[in-house]
Amino acid sequence: MRLPRFIRLPEYNKFNYKPLYYDERKEALELKIKIAKEQKEAVEKEDYKPDFTGKFKKSYKTDITKKQKKAANLRLLVLIIFFGTITYIIIQKSEIISYMFEVLFSG
Repeated sequence: MRLPRFIRLPEYNKFNYKPLYYDERKEALELKIKIAKEQKEAVEKEDYKPDFTGKFKKSYKTDITKKQKKAANLRLLVLIIFFGTITYIIIQKSEIISYMFEVLFSG
């Protein structure tokens, strides 16, 4: 005879899981075939309207980034020229620094 328990231990759940095989290439191919058939039927019914909107937006976004890169490069060039000019003026006005460069580069 068994004594009653006050604490019950959990029983393990058993699952009958059988994994399914998923072929991504096959799914993509079937999707492309389905879309092509739908477009063909739409062309035959003369209801077909090509989808160019996404392609225009994509090229527009790349044009914006090209413009931004060009503007950034131009700003960098202007800053380099500005700071180079300021440095040149400081060196020419300063007698000590010009003397040091004369000594260093005179040979």
